[in-house]
Amino acid sequence: MPFLKSFSEFAERIGTFEALRHRNYRYLWLGTAAFSSGYWVQQVVVGWLAYEITGSALITSIALGLDALPVLLGAPLGGLLTDRFNKKKLLIATPIYCSLLMTSYFFVVHYGYASAWNLFLLVFLAGLSWIIHDPARMALLAQIVPKENLVNAFALNSMAFSVTRLMMPAIGGLLIALLGPAPLFLLEALLLGITAIIITFIKIESNAQSSMRAPLESISSGLKDGISYVLGNRSLIGLTTMNLGMAIMVIPFVNGLLPVYAVEVYSVGPEGLGLLLSAAGVGSFVGTFILASFSNIARPGRVLFGFLGMMGILMALFGFNDRYFIALGLMMIVSGCMMSFFSVGGATVQRILDDKYRGRATGIFMMTWGFMPIGSLAAGILAGEFGASTSTYLGSITLAVFIVVCFYTFKNVWEYKHSPTISPII
Repeated sequence: MPFLKSFSEFAERIGTFEALRHRNYRYLWLGTAAFSSGYWVQQVVVGWLAYEITGSALITSIALGLDALPVLLGAPLGGLLTDRFNKKKLLIATPIYCSLLMTSYFFVVHYGYASAWNLFLLVFLAGLSWIIHDPARMALLAQIVPKENLVNAFALNSMAFSVTRLMMPAIGGLLIALLGPAPLFLLEALLLGITAIIITFIKIESNAQSSMRAPLESISSGLKDGISYVLGNRSLIGLTTMNLGMAIMVIPFVNGLLPVYAVEVYSVGPEGLGLLLSAAGVGSFVGTFILASFSNIARPGRVLFGFLGMMGILMALFGFNDRYFIALGLMMIVSGCMMSFFSVGGATVQRILDDKYRGRATGIFMMTWGFMPIGSLAAGILAGEFGASTSTYLGSITLAVFIVVCFYTFKNVWEYKHSPTISPII
């Protein structure tokens, strides 16, 4: 594609876009942008539909976090499949599966059969794709980008997520107001189909494909080896634990309660909810853009602790605030810290991993997102009892305690330092 070639030449001169010099990464980036566009459409329509059907903060919070539950149950297995099978084919199959799922649910909503139970079922079934999609995407990214460019590549990947977060929630909120929720499921299905098409353009050399195949070892022994590998590396344990804190104590108490904030605290409609999510997209974009420009981070552990501390302070401010326009600004900053945390953490994990265990270890790392429904349940119960603002404030206090415990327990993460490496470009 001429556009991609021109962008590659531009990337060579601007360090912010260093990873985009690699052809395969450019297609993976575009696929991430299309996939995340569909995800943000889903977040808006599921959140609004859940609250419209039930009027319950608890049900809405659970609905927005339920897609993480399958990750808890199956992420290590998804990682094993990633180690054994063609990552590119897995990244094509998962969006096609989700596209068919969303198309089916369009008819459920269109004919008036939407309810809490089948909305929960939809979100859970969609979450099954994350079991394979995320380990495969992260492992493939590490395969096609040299290690010295990984922080930049993860930051740009998060930027794709952020750019779509900037646009799609506002568009989704407007479309709900104009057309109702049903057409948004067709829009998501279309975006997921585009994702699958884009990934087909990635070309991997045969000797770069995963060498593992299913007959080589049993599932149980493969999983056991992956778990033993992670448990033998204290830095991986620390990074995984910190990611767990994000999944339980940050996202459910901010993003998961946004539909409740929109209605009960700020008194805005679906357009207002869409703008809140888009404000988060602005912050994510700016944060990851800055990170991509300064991606040579020698002490990533200290940066990660810094981001966690910032998010704790911002959550407390968010809980105290009751003004909509101030909330837009806070969402920008919170999301910038959040996406930067993901980028630095993900890149650091991939730099540590041995290629033989990359998929399984990534699956275990991603399994932490499966605990998000626990955080969603806690956030929803507290919001139902004391209000969304108090719930977020209490979440910030819990996060502060968590940071202190992690600092004293995983000092090796604080002291971790990247060593310079040189890797061939695939």
